[in-house]
Amino acid sequence: MTYTRSFAQLSLAVQQLGQWETSDDITPAVLLQGINYALLEGYDMMVQRWADYYTLDATFSIVAGTDVYSLATIAPSFYKLRHLDVSSDGTRYFRAHPYDIDTQHQFTSTGNSMHRVRYRLQGPNLILAPNHVGGTGKAWYTPLPVQFSDVNDVSLVTFDVPAEERLVVHLAQRDMLIRSDLSTSSVDPMIERLGQMLRTAADARDAGEAFSLIDNPRRDGDTDLGLGWDGWW
Repeated sequence: MTYTRSFAQLSLAVQQLGQWETSDDITPAVLLQGINYALLEGYDMMVQRWADYYTLDATFSIVAGTDVYSLATIAPSFYKLRHLDVSSDGTRYFRAHPYDIDTQHQFTSTGNSMHRVRYRLQGPNLILAPNHVGGTGKAWYTPLPVQFSDVNDVSLVTFDVPAEERLVVHLAQRDMLIRSDLSTSSVDPMIERLGQMLRTAADARDAGEAFSLIDNPRRDGDTDLGLGWDGWW
């Protein structure tokens, strides 16, 4: 079950932790910067421990002869690419693998197959090569984290894991302590603990069957591919 928090709620939580409710130094403007930084740092920690928690997908048209595609157009909130598939008919997709700029010349031949399409991220753009094939692309990506625009911003941040909200609050608290030239020794262990809690929550979220080399379940229609264990590992 998800729940939301406003800037006012998060800033109050930080103030209460440090007893800054009446502080002339830890102002709403200072808290705004600290909470926004904490949202960025906490989000990165969340993504590192739970890579696909925030993953979204977007479909876009691949135009024959066009090799540059704006990431902002494909996904306005784009942050990190997780996976890219391409298709010539919008039905059967093939995985597009990344390539290094030094191998660009290897993907300039002509043809009509999606099998050889590769991609490269260059600044704000997605580069496809070869660029002679038209069709459809489907990108799975991590979006940008939420940021509050000002102290009067009434938008809400959604949290799905309680440890994530607590992490954001404690990260902001640490920044306030640093600003006040105070020790962070009281909050650093809590930040570390909350990071571990995120990892535990990620590992426990999917309670499906565990991967096993011994059981090696065989699906209907599978055949022995000469790899041993009916071709499945």
